[in-house]
Amino acid sequence: MSDSRKRSLDQILDQAQTLGPDKQLEFIRDACARDEVDYVDHESLQYSRQLDAEGVPQQINDSTNPAAAGEVIGAYRIIRSLGQGGMGEVFLAERADRQFEQLVAIKLVKRGLLSRHVQGRLRQERQILATLNHPNIARLYDGGTTADGTPYIVMEYVDGQPLDIFCDTHALTIDERLRLFITVCSAVQRAHQNLIVHRDLKPSNILVTAAGVPKLLDFGIAKLLDERQTMHTMAVTQVDVRVMTPDHASPEQIRGDLITTTSDIYVLGVLLYELLCGYKPFILEGNRLAELERAICEDTPPTLSAAIAAAEGSAPTAAAQIAAERSVSVAKLRRDLRGDLDNIALMAMRKEPERRYSSVEQLALDIERYLAGMPVAARTDAWSYRARKFVGRHTVSVAFSIALATLLLAFTITTYLQSQSVRQERDLAQSERVHAEEVTAFLVDSFTLADPARARGKEITAREILDAGAARIAKGLNEQPAQQARLLDTIGLVYMRLSQLAEAEPFMARALDVRRSQAPNGSIEVARSLNNMAVLYENKAELNRADALARDSLAMARKFGGEKSVDVARSLCRLGVIARKRGDFTSASRILDECGQSLASLKVVDNDLATLHLDNLARIAMDRSDYATAENLIAKVLVLDRATLGEDHPQYIRHLTMLAITTGKRGDITAADALFKQVSELCERVFGKDARDTLSTMIDRATFLTSTRRFDQAEDLFRYLVPATRKTYGPTHTVVGNTLERLGRLEFGQHQLVEAEVHFREALAIFKQSLGPGNGYTASTLTMLGRTQLELNRPKEAEATLRESLESWRLEMGEHSIGYAVAQSALGRALAQQRRFAGAEEAFIASYPTIAKEKAGSGLELQGTVKGWVEDLYRDMGRPEAAQRFFSHVAALE
Repeated sequence: MSDSRKRSLDQILDQAQTLGPDKQLEFIRDACARDEVDYVDHESLQYSRQLDAEGVPQQINDSTNPAAAGEVIGAYRIIRSLGQGGMGEVFLAERADRQFEQLVAIKLVKRGLLSRHVQGRLRQERQILATLNHPNIARLYDGGTTADGTPYIVMEYVDGQPLDIFCDTHALTIDERLRLFITVCSAVQRAHQNLIVHRDLKPSNILVTAAGVPKLLDFGIAKLLDERQTMHTMAVTQVDVRVMTPDHASPEQIRGDLITTTSDIYVLGVLLYELLCGYKPFILEGNRLAELERAICEDTPPTLSAAIAAAEGSAPTAAAQIAAERSVSVAKLRRDLRGDLDNIALMAMRKEPERRYSSVEQLALDIERYLAGMPVAARTDAWSYRARKFVGRHTVSVAFSIALATLLLAFTITTYLQSQSVRQERDLAQSERVHAEEVTAFLVDSFTLADPARARGKEITAREILDAGAARIAKGLNEQPAQQARLLDTIGLVYMRLSQLAEAEPFMARALDVRRSQAPNGSIEVARSLNNMAVLYENKAELNRADALARDSLAMARKFGGEKSVDVARSLCRLGVIARKRGDFTSASRILDECGQSLASLKVVDNDLATLHLDNLARIAMDRSDYATAENLIAKVLVLDRATLGEDHPQYIRHLTMLAITTGKRGDITAADALFKQVSELCERVFGKDARDTLSTMIDRATFLTSTRRFDQAEDLFRYLVPATRKTYGPTHTVVGNTLERLGRLEFGQHQLVEAEVHFREALAIFKQSLGPGNGYTASTLTMLGRTQLELNRPKEAEATLRESLESWRLEMGEHSIGYAVAQSALGRALAQQRRFAGAEEAFIASYPTIAKEKAGSGLELQGTVKGWVEDLYRDMGRPEAAQRFFSHVAALE
């Protein structure tokens, strides 16, 4: 910028500071437009001439005094600069205290820009990041001030490319770009759910890692929604109006109107436009503010396909390059963009906020509908609407033209006919508004339960708020089936994650019914509902039902989503999990391998699904006593957890627990003890001593102590866990039953049979009440109770218990599972003790071959026990030599 231009800007700013705070920005805008001062230049100066919150000028030092390589800030040492903006600079840094290796990004306010306004902005960014926890949002690690008082924040370092560059350099197809964009939408939606509007969504603020994972950055000009306004609006101070990136700004940002979540939807539309067709929606001839306002606030951008068609005619080389970067020809690109994608992008960028998508979720859902080959909600603007906007801008000219028109009647008829379209569009818009209002009302009514006027001093739990919301949604939204189904499904999933399976089932079942009524022949939404139901019944240990639902989900996902879709991969993974839980490790491995191939075919990585896939492969390896493979897989899972969730996330802690268990099974007791200690400390620090995740880890540790024959320590821990789990989960929760059952096993191993029987019966009562008879928990506990009765010399009673156990195993796992074989062997022992030798021999012949396959750990110990029962049987029958022939025959079968 020239010196004369710089002086002109200084003069404008100086003159503005003589006015009242409410007049300053309007004066600057008018002066810049009148004097043809570049708006971009003005914006760059605005950071260096900040006004404080009251509009009082600050005397500041223009020197930025940047941090130098090697300088230590907090616990981190600066390596190099990553880039700078108006307020500050971002540096790559590493841990300086050598506690562990970690690269971070440090955002440091420029030294000299220490007005209250700038510091407040950084503090607000820090607060915003602290509230957000999403795998596609860069995380906050730390923050503070340097020795000279300069504020800074420490964030996750994302080593990646800007979104548009990543897509182009990897030549992603249109579908692949859309799937990546959907992931970005999920991050923005999470911010909106936390009442945060980003306000600066541009490609350089969305970095994509080499693994294809997008990360949303830079909440420096984001805004918290003002609680005094409605849930969808916020007040913007005059100082904040112009803090934006001009070509990625919404009309309301340009005009200085109230900023809403739909402002981010507009900018996402701009981002989508650029990703798909390679051009910006507006081509500005200059940077003057008036030119910028006119283009963004008044001009309608060309459709995506029209932009490609125009480029094909005027710049064929550039059009060919854009098409190549999307792995298609120019003609195919134009065809692919025409229609639904044209409409989706332009609907997101409509001038009026109320005419855009009502939420980011709605935008993403429309793109998912496009990818699934289903009709989309977006429609092109009606002719009458465009005409009405034109009339509004050119009233005099249009009035004159109408006065001279000779075809008034024809025009009137046309207008009348088009009004029908307007009415339909208005009805659709009204429906969308009602849609959004219902959701808002649902959320507001749910959370007003915590209003002091209603709570009256009582502490309201999140569970009570959920119950209140569930009661409301069960009665409402009948006229909005799609939204009703989404909310029903969401509430069911929340109940399920709280382990309230009985409460979850009716909501998820009703969501499935609603979706089926809307799509009798099936849809991708029905497929997802079926998958959610499969997860529910898997958690209820009703594995046959879960398997059938997962197979239906897979077939429908293939039909409506295509073979290479995340829904197909998700259904395959679920089938693999179910097969593993049924003990069919061969089928589970085969299905999970197929799932892995499906995941590899996806261009955009689904971290949650990838983690679940590796998690279950690790569990299969553990079940097969292949602990080296299990450790390797868990290590990969932990890397994913650290990258996407952090070390304070429950999932990371659960996988660290798995590593501790595997290490112990491998025989490295010292290392396992250290891992369990690390997990325990993490749990208490992150969740609290009696939180669910902490108690779950303690149960695993007590079981590990039992397996390593440290019975006194294990018993002490179980004695603490029984009342603690009852208090935290409630007296009839399955976790309480699981704790009692494991304590019973410990007592059984120490031959404390009376105490073991009491605890097995208590656990059994819980499992039958919560899960019913046909499940693995009930079957396993019945088996242990029967074995205890055998040891107490009550064989007839044991026989009845074990026959009930066999029926539960048959319903749950089938007659070829290891659980069924153990119960059948115990039944053989009960019959032998009653001298019913023929039935006993038949039971051992049927069960022992399965048990003989167990070659390690507790399985080997069980094999020895059953072998002794067989020897006792043949000795009591007077044929002791038959035992050896029996074992030789079984060995030959292997």
